[in-house]
Amino acid sequence: MTTSTCFAERLKVRLRRNPQVRATALALGGGMAIRYSASKQGLQAKAFGSLVEIRRGHKVVRLARRHILYAFDVIGSFDYYFDSIKPAQVGADHIVDYSRPSFHEVLDYDRHPILFPSLSEPFVTTRQYIELGEIKTGDVAIDLGAYSGLSAIAFKDVVGETGRVIAVEADRQNLTAVERNLDLYQSITGQEVEVVFGAVWQDDNGLTFSTEGSMGSSAADIVGKGRGETVQVPSFTLGSLANRLSLSKVDFIKADIEGGEAFIFEDKVFFDKFAPKIVMEPHVVNGELSSGKVARDLQRFGYTYREVPQLGSDIPLLVFDPPAR
Repeated sequence: MTTSTCFAERLKVRLRRNPQVRATALALGGGMAIRYSASKQGLQAKAFGSLVEIRRGHKVVRLARRHILYAFDVIGSFDYYFDSIKPAQVGADHIVDYSRPSFHEVLDYDRHPILFPSLSEPFVTTRQYIELGEIKTGDVAIDLGAYSGLSAIAFKDVVGETGRVIAVEADRQNLTAVERNLDLYQSITGQEVEVVFGAVWQDDNGLTFSTEGSMGSSAADIVGKGRGETVQVPSFTLGSLANRLSLSKVDFIKADIEGGEAFIFEDKVFFDKFAPKIVMEPHVVNGELSSGKVARDLQRFGYTYREVPQLGSDIPLLVFDPPAR
């Protein structure tokens, strides 16, 4: 299966995340770039002080100016981000404020509020991961790029006491949210999600990581060194992670790791032993979509894949089905 032109067009939003485009937007003070992009979508946008606001009528999404890059994502998927949490009413405006780490009430998840480092993790996408991954009671699921931990919580609700969920996160700011959300979840349900700090990568030698306290944190070699603080974090291959946790099986992997997927699926030792179903969001790596590289890597182990529209987003999900065993 080859990546279609339509697929590439829908992923243009990811191209906006390349460091050169970001530098241009910031050189313009941010405001000019986002105002132009917003106007094309029938929205209004402005950057002022430490904030960025995108508005449709009385609906407002607010970001920190240091996360101005994500204004383009919000502009392209305004309803996706506005409708995912309960807004605050300020005068006539209904404001969704992602400008600082905050607890939010999540649409379709009412057990407890969720602490998001920045943008929300819409639950509609989490449900889609569960459905596409065919997760069931007793499964072992690995969440690569746990961000807030909400997906890991939803996975644990499905796999239950007899299953395991491992949440992997390499951004310390995001990890704080993961740990607080999972502690709150465990205090209410008694269910535990295992947390691993670090990045799944092509080796165990450590990784220079761009940490920004948002969804786009990734290896500095992929996203550049201008997106937040650059730090060294532990790294491990999928096989090393499985050995470390004494996993006897792996049924499902969710991969939303901002380009890291192009480097982690060559692990023959892991795939000789395990054949998990994989659902991933593709990204741009070195100017090319990661989907082609990942498909070639996994096809070596007998995988097939298909593209599925992601609800509420222009970016599709890729579902990799393992060979029958």
